[in-house]
Amino acid sequence: MNVLFIYTNINGTHEDTYAFGLASLVSMTKKEGHNTKVLIVDNTNEYNDILSAISQFKPDLVGLTSVSSQFQFVKEITSIIKKHYPEVITVCGGVHSTIFPECILEADSLDAVFRGESEYSFVELLEKIEKKESYMDLENLCYVNDGKLVTNPLKPLIIDLESLPFPDKTTYPYDRTVNINGIAPFLFSRGCPFLCNYCSNHAIAKAYNITHNTSRYRSAESSIREIEDALESFPQIKVIRILDDIFGMDKEWSREFCTKYKERIGLKFDCCLRVNVVNEEFIKQLKDAGCYRIQFGVESGNEFVRKTVMNRNMSNDQIILAFKLAKKYGIETNAINIIGVPEETEEMIWDTIRLNRALSPTSSGVNIFYPYKGTKLGDYCFKEGLVNESLYEDFSFERRDTVLNYPEDYKKKLRKIYRNWDVLIYPFDPVRRMKWLLMKNPFLWNTLRKIKNSFLAL
Repeated sequence: MNVLFIYTNINGTHEDTYAFGLASLVSMTKKEGHNTKVLIVDNTNEYNDILSAISQFKPDLVGLTSVSSQFQFVKEITSIIKKHYPEVITVCGGVHSTIFPECILEADSLDAVFRGESEYSFVELLEKIEKKESYMDLENLCYVNDGKLVTNPLKPLIIDLESLPFPDKTTYPYDRTVNINGIAPFLFSRGCPFLCNYCSNHAIAKAYNITHNTSRYRSAESSIREIEDALESFPQIKVIRILDDIFGMDKEWSREFCTKYKERIGLKFDCCLRVNVVNEEFIKQLKDAGCYRIQFGVESGNEFVRKTVMNRNMSNDQIILAFKLAKKYGIETNAINIIGVPEETEEMIWDTIRLNRALSPTSSGVNIFYPYKGTKLGDYCFKEGLVNESLYEDFSFERRDTVLNYPEDYKKKLRKIYRNWDVLIYPFDPVRRMKWLLMKNPFLWNTLRKIKNSFLAL
């Protein structure tokens, strides 16, 4: 069979377009002997390229993945496909359909959507199609029957992640990501046990009828081998980026990984951590292995917002200690924050700004809250009428603007804080202020960024 995979990154916030879930499906599909092709769509102007690819590749099935803010584009793309090639089967998976399978009721052009980890269900689907058998009873599949949503049972979460091949890095253009600045992304675990109200992990756990989404790991040896394979294929890699939700929750795993990483890889790496799972021994271990940067979720400097609204049970003291430990061992830090959540006031946002100033991280970033359907905080916003639903239906500036029904002057303040975040956190840093001034000229800023990336790729 011919299978075309499409990843949309329209109005995306990152140049990095490597989707691990889709890349894993590509690997599974190739392993079963099917022909695969991957398209990355960065702009609605590229829709015609999809039709050209279908005309040439002649896929039997088109598979997409989606987060909430990209689903409108999935609907548009599959509608165009069905108009010109009605015989092609169209399906979609990803976080959005996992925690909000009702999305298929909005998309007449989708034959089905998948919930949860669906590598095995997906290849079973291909087998059913090849044999011209009905696939409507497949686990993880959701579809519409007589205008009503049908959600089939889920296969159990995949515990043995080593039963899966490494995410594809050839058909899926991994080099496109690596060539930007020499940074290679990896994901060695699935699941986060914490239950932040704005995040998908508690909603994924609910879909599986479990209390929390416990982290599951590939072995440290398998993880190191994947890096080695990538380095052999892509010698331009200069930095390893580990994108596990929380790196090294399993301390035995992290000790083995760090030891082998130091011995066999040697490149610097960064990772994501939660402030209340680190201690001095762990930070020292990371530094010794080659970790040069840690991404920490601060989210809010106001304890009411952080603990009650967000359900992040950590104190300001814990946050401050984690940043101090990283600084003690010479590890760079990036503080990640969210503003614009329900019940937050402007003064509470200034609590976040003040805490970030006190932390003095190497860098600090901010996102504007976006209500994901299927999450506790997202569902609360829709239930209470806090969302501008007409705007939400045609909104792709996720995390850069708000879709909540705030007064217009408050929306303007959120946008202004978002745009000026760097100079608010580092008011006396001349380099950051110069960068801020340059960014006010998008053409000049993008030109300089491209020149910088060209030099980094050399």
